[in-house]
Amino acid sequence: MNPECLFVLDHYNDYISGELTPEKANRVEAHIKICPNCEVFLGKAFKIHGRTLGLLRVPAPETLRTSISSLFDKV
Repeated sequence: MNPECLFVLDHYNDYISGELTPEKANRVEAHIKICPNCEVFLGKAFKIHGRTLGLLRVPAPETLRTSISSLFDKV
């Protein structure tokens, strides 16, 4: 595995989350344009990330939202 592939593996989560510096994000993007393995890996990682976020988006019960709102009103 070449150093650029290792760079992608080390930084893919931050890349997906949008937390990489522009320079590092550009480095990942330049590499996946020429490396089909990393392109496939990153594509799968994006899908998993999206599905995971979807699972975490469970609406809070109304009673919880009301309680939190009333706490903010007191601050």
